Amino acid sequence: MKETNNKISQAIILAAGFGTRLRPLTLNTPKPLIKINNKPIIFYILEELRKNNIKKCFINTHYLSEKIQNYINVYNKKNKSMNIRIVKESEILETGGAIKNIKGKDTTQPIIVINGDSIIIPRKKDNFLNELINNFDPIKMDFLLLLDDAKNAIGYNGRGDFSSENKNHPSRIYREHVNGLAYTGWQILNPKVIDKVKINKFSVNMCYDEAIKNNLIWGIKNSGKWLHIGTQNALNEAKEWIKNN
Repeated sequence: MKETNNKISQAIILAAGFGTRLRPLTLNTPKPLIKINNKPIIFYILEELRKNNIKKCFINTHYLSEKIQNYINVYNKKNKSMNIRIVKESEILETGGAIKNIKGKDTTQPIIVINGDSIIIPRKKDNFLNELINNFDPIKMDFLLLLDDAKNAIGYNGRGDFSSENKNHPSRIYREHVNGLAYTGWQILNPKVIDKVKINKFSVNMCYDEAIKNNLIWGIKNSGKWLHIGTQNALNEAKEWIKNN
């Protein structure tokens, strides 16, 4: 594998949601700060970014924003090389609107976007984020999504989100005849595609649909272990998996 593509140097963590499916845990704690093995979910995400030399990170917030800010203040004291900025939304803008709303991102360079409830633990021999970065081709891709077999994930109960031409190598993806590939919540995208949308509150799925029409959305198989922390059961399963592994 070639060296990490240093042109990708920025990331967004989407952390504005209410975490309603994890209540009562999220009544006083935002979902990204729910702890697994005594560390909050967002810690695992930030550590993967740091280890892969992604030092510029935006975090969009809304619900219990000040608690996320307080945690980032503590994290930054221990990790001074990280440049982390909180972007608080006065109202929830959904995934696409959140990305568009972030001022200060480099719109000429691709950006990693991560759901704030998605942890991926790398395998010993492989680094999933390095693979995602190195397989992004800005000439032929507007989006590169990290996908996983639905049956192998912790906390994912759907039948999958996409189909691909080749499940084991980067390939174009589409929604018809879903073959069990689930979106992990980790992706790389061209921010220009998001910024040119005329409305301010929208789902990134709208951009996916357009990219599918133009063959500009691709997927790559995750080599790590995906923990999707959406419910109490998922949280318990994730805690058990990390404890045993």
